[in-house]
Amino acid sequence: DGEGARGGLQASGAEAASGMELTTLFASVDHGVKMQDTFALPRHVESLLALHCPRILFAGATVDPLAADEAEAHDEFERGGSLNRKKESDEIPFVRAQPLARVSARVMRDFAGIELPRGGKVDGPVREALLAFSYQLTIGNTDEAYKAVRAIKSSSVWENMAKMCVKTRRVDVAEVCLGNMGHVRGALAVREAASEPEPEARIAMLAIQLGLLDETQRLYAQCGRHDLLNKSLQAAGRWPEALSIAKERDRIHLAATYHQYAKHLEASGDLAGAIDAYENAGTHTTNVPRLLYAAGQLRELKEYVDRSGHKALFGWWAKFSESAADFDSALEYYDKADDQLARVRVLCFCNRLEDAADLANNTDVAPAVAYHLARQYEARSMVPEAIRLFTKAGRYNQAARLAREHGLTAELQSLSLQAPAQMQGEAASFFEDKGQFDKAVQMYHKSGQTQRAIELCFAHNLFEQLRDIANSLGPDAEPAVFKRCGEFFLDHGQFDKAVGLLVRAGQHHTALELCVLHNIPISEKMAEQMASTVKLDDPTLEARRIETLLKIAKCCKRQGAFHLATMKYTQAGDKVKAMKCLLKSGDSDKIILFAVRSRAREIYILGANYLQNLDWHNDATVLAKIVEFYTKAKALEQLAAFYEAKAAVEVDEYRDYDKALEALREAAGAMERSRVGGREEKVESLQHRIHLIERFLGARRVVKSDPQAMVDTCSELLDQIGIEGAIRVGDIFALMVEWFASQRDYQQAYQSIQKMRARNLLLAPYLDSELIDAVYRAVGVEPEPEAEMARGPAASTKASEGEVDDDNEAIDDEVEDD
Repeated sequence: DGEGARGGLQASGAEAASGMELTTLFASVDHGVKMQDTFALPRHVESLLALHCPRILFAGATVDPLAADEAEAHDEFERGGSLNRKKESDEIPFVRAQPLARVSARVMRDFAGIELPRGGKVDGPVREALLAFSYQLTIGNTDEAYKAVRAIKSSSVWENMAKMCVKTRRVDVAEVCLGNMGHVRGALAVREAASEPEPEARIAMLAIQLGLLDETQRLYAQCGRHDLLNKSLQAAGRWPEALSIAKERDRIHLAATYHQYAKHLEASGDLAGAIDAYENAGTHTTNVPRLLYAAGQLRELKEYVDRSGHKALFGWWAKFSESAADFDSALEYYDKADDQLARVRVLCFCNRLEDAADLANNTDVAPAVAYHLARQYEARSMVPEAIRLFTKAGRYNQAARLAREHGLTAELQSLSLQAPAQMQGEAASFFEDKGQFDKAVQMYHKSGQTQRAIELCFAHNLFEQLRDIANSLGPDAEPAVFKRCGEFFLDHGQFDKAVGLLVRAGQHHTALELCVLHNIPISEKMAEQMASTVKLDDPTLEARRIETLLKIAKCCKRQGAFHLATMKYTQAGDKVKAMKCLLKSGDSDKIILFAVRSRAREIYILGANYLQNLDWHNDATVLAKIVEFYTKAKALEQLAAFYEAKAAVEVDEYRDYDKALEALREAAGAMERSRVGGREEKVESLQHRIHLIERFLGARRVVKSDPQAMVDTCSELLDQIGIEGAIRVGDIFALMVEWFASQRDYQQAYQSIQKMRARNLLLAPYLDSELIDAVYRAVGVEPEPEAEMARGPAASTKASEGEVDDDNEAIDDEVEDD
């Protein structure tokens, strides 16, 4: 093994600005060439002269020592340092034999710290041990490195090796070095720092213990632990740098840094600076008064409080004034601090109760203010005022206690409702002793003594209170309680109150009989409790359940609760009666939904019959449901009848023969598919009506192209037997009159009008009044007044609706009779 040195311009950037650097190497057969150390050379060094362990000799120009120091300081400034920064203790100096000599020497890193006389030598064993230590450490063999130097007793050598561990990042070796140095505190600190997650933070703690502060800052900054960097700067007394780090990189500890800085300034006697630092730390409300008071600067303290406008400082000065018996000043500053409780306390101490009451009566006052004044009133036997303020403070038990002690029953009842259960029980006993049983029952019930409350209701016939108690009982209450209460109401003729209690007691049959006999309304909840909605496996129990459901449904139907009756009939399996009850309710949406879900023929027919009473002409959804229900029920005869009714409505109400023709065709198609008796005759009748309407529509289409054919067709139609069943005769005459009038053949128009009158037809539904007047004026005849007719144009519609009305009446009769 051997050690060599080389010099040259190896640095770059900032290092190149200062000249050259020197690197020392280890060379061995086993491990090759390993770098041992490198350092920059000062400006005055020109070349390497020799390496003689433990020194390295350099040749250079003669330099004035003062000028050399200034040049090195300038180099440090160029590298980003400070002109005033002192050298760290680990920097190894370049030493000259004489101040102006050309030769200078630098001790090798491994031998730094060993006291050598000028020109002295290191003895052989120590030299060999240190070189072996450095070599083994360089190749990473820690155990061999420690064995090489364990015989050395010099603490300076161990300290130097510990500093080497900072550069080599070997904390384990550093612990051994600190132990051999006898640096117990440092060894403990390094061991505790082992819990830090960053390796640099652990090395930084070692650097702190060795006094390498600049290296500490670099390591903390490198690993991003600006909090620890901040602490190290504070410990070193470098406050401007610590505050700078806290502002830029460690803002979470900015206030704590300012606080520590303030304590430092306070200890240094800089009170003004300490106050500013405390303000920046946000701890001035407690520390500034303490600081100025300790310094005896009361006038300055009062000025500072007034100038700050801070409520906490106002409160501090108010307490100080109160302690000095300056109550007016205390009240003033308590008011500025918005401490109403303290104001009331001082006012009560000064016996100014009226002013305290004015303050406590404020709606925004804290409960503690009202409570304090209430205690003062109680001490002075001002009971009503004390009760009022106790109530305002939310101390209902205190207020109830005073009311009970002084016999104020009205106040006691209202207060006890808000007091704890124990206080309510005491109030109940008080009311019972006074004979006010209704109030006693209320208090017993509120306090949880339900049984005692029920006993009082039985003893003194308190029906309303008993019902309220029973209604408030939960499902886990004993059925015997409900049964006893129900029987009590039953014995006193309070049937409506007894029913609900008997149901909850499980006496369903008795409760249902009462509902039927005394027409007591059944709620949905009661109905569910009387009979289960789930089918039972036992045939006997299932038959009893269905019987109960039917009885409940019938009772609900008589009471007008059709929806509930529908539900119960459905649960009992009688969907037809359920549908009939639902029809009575008039709820179209539910009727349609029920019919769709039931999928039963009779229900489809009932639903379709009901929907015919609605405005199906203007609601396409209803019209579609009618057709759908009749179709699904295969009630083709009813479907055909509906289409006939639709055709009649189109003719009578809207004079829309095209839609009427379409409806009659649908009716004929439905009738042809049916299997009813007399089907052929009905189909033939429908086809005849269809033929008549087709001829009338054909006449309307040729009114301009072949008017004579139109007139002939209309005349033939008027002579047809049963024409009124298909076409309104007035519409045929109106077509002819309008045509003759448009051709100014008023005589023919007049004759057609006269024929209408001969058939007892009203003119107004078919002809415009102006057209009638024009025809009469043209023939020179005065218009004749129209007489009332026995039948109108909508007779066919009324007949068709009569069928639906008959169906609804039948439904009503069935629902009433079931």
